[in-house]
Amino acid sequence: MNIPQLVIAPTAAKRVRNYDAWIFRDELQAPGEPVPDGELVELIDREGRFIAYAFYSSTAHVAARAASLDRARPFDRALLAERLSQAIERRRAITGTNAKRLVFSEADALPGLIVDQYAEHLVLQVRTAGMERWKPDVVQQLRRLVHPRGILERSDKEFREEEGLPPLTQVLDGTVPERLEIEEHGLRFLVDPYRGHKTGFYLDQRDTRQLVRGLIRPGERVADVFAYTGAFGIAAASQDARVVCVEREEACVALAKAQAELNHVDARIEWVAGDAFYWLEAKAKSRERFNWVLLDPASLAKSKGDALKGRQALHHLVVNGLRMLEPHGTLVLSLCTYHLLSIAEEVLRIAAGDCGMRLRVRALSMQAADHPWILQMPMTRYLATWIVQREE
Repeated sequence: MNIPQLVIAPTAAKRVRNYDAWIFRDELQAPGEPVPDGELVELIDREGRFIAYAFYSSTAHVAARAASLDRARPFDRALLAERLSQAIERRRAITGTNAKRLVFSEADALPGLIVDQYAEHLVLQVRTAGMERWKPDVVQQLRRLVHPRGILERSDKEFREEEGLPPLTQVLDGTVPERLEIEEHGLRFLVDPYRGHKTGFYLDQRDTRQLVRGLIRPGERVADVFAYTGAFGIAAASQDARVVCVEREEACVALAKAQAELNHVDARIEWVAGDAFYWLEAKAKSRERFNWVLLDPASLAKSKGDALKGRQALHHLVVNGLRMLEPHGTLVLSLCTYHLLSIAEEVLRIAAGDCGMRLRVRALSMQAADHPWILQMPMTRYLATWIVQREE
């Protein structure tokens, strides 16, 4: 096998040897001859020593993604099959649901591949040119390992444009209906795999939903803000809480209402189809108060350059959320913004000071176990939740 060699900077070589997978463009010496996008390359240091095999991209900010640190094992069909099998086996310990993430990209040593299981169907995303080349083999192995009724590809534009790939939504195997029904800790949810956010459902919030559900008491008032399809609100209503779900997208509200009826909690939920920022501000200025305010906004900073603007938006949300709390009420703040995770507690402290409140931390949570966080790859930790209670 004739594999092109590319030289990487010493800082990148050190990181990759320590199991980081990303090599940025300014850390990679330009190849002498053109290398096709998605090609497997051999990364070497300036002394010519082997570092890793990686998928190459001529257009993306992340110019190479390490796929194997073993010189004797370039990425091939056998290694793909082995890693898929290992990833799926690791998820067998997750119980209480028939919906989980089976493959989480670099965290499972399969750069650019996401595979989510919704009962008897799979939804996959291919985010990189390197993994695009292996898509037929991925489908073949998933068919062998999982035996799904159908496999849908949801490779959206936002992930693929930088890699020079077109957005794709297509059935790759079998059949996939417009709605999929899943179970999670005794609740039933409906998934829109073709148009829903991510691959249709926030699987990564499973542990936090269960944690919050266990803390809520009957009769408490809950505001589920940025509700999407109402999974948190439905979990709260299942505890006999009175819930208001706020979501801007009317299609999400419609699906949320169907889910509430499915779980026989629709009588305990009020639906608001509107902008969550405006709703929060209006409620904070009113006299209406809640025992629980759940804030789960979409990413507030897509890049490092957006961090200041994202911080300001986060502060605004938290202040209004705190002002909506009853005495001893609880704020649940979930952040899926990697560039803000390190400053979230500081924002909470400053916002609490602005509101004249003392906050006690009741619990911390993060992405569910099927979205593993690899310590040497900071980008694999992208979701965190703070559960803080107002004290007088």
